[in-house]
Amino acid sequence: MSYENYKTAMEAAKSLRYYTTAGGHSDESIQKSEDLLGIKFSAQYRDFNKHYGYLSFFGCEIFGADPEDLEIAEGNSIACALSERRDYGLPSFLLPIYNFDDGCMAYLDHSSLNEAGEPRVVMMEYTGSGYELVKVLDEDFGDFVLHLVREAEETPDE
Repeated sequence: MSYENYKTAMEAAKSLRYYTTAGGHSDESIQKSEDLLGIKFSAQYRDFNKHYGYLSFFGCEIFGADPEDLEIAEGNSIACALSERRDYGLPSFLLPIYNFDDGCMAYLDHSSLNEAGEPRVVMMEYTGSGYELVKVLDEDFGDFVLHLVREAEETPDE
């Protein structure tokens, strides 16, 4: 529940199998992403996009924000959000960051910010008529990534 958890998660992820990032984005690119979405990124998600741009490890894919590639939604929170808004009525305060591949996705919920201004992470499911909250996953982005990293660390290599 802190910026420290975010930093811990990002450092620990480097030691995981199949660790990959996109290398980060410029401040201008991040600003363009925010403008496209009408959302101001929190400190953690802004740092994530500036330094990493995307993160993949051991079967986990945390979406980054790339305003230059809006054709492919998978792995790109901007393209995914704009597509879901257009096609399914995704509320503008939700930003997709992770696909569970079971019909549910994790979103940064900008309608619910903690004391540090970080959006909580929620699991939502599209029901055919709208988005339904399945559960609150974590208080912020750093806690969410840290949970994924810890799960991957506990998974034995095959």
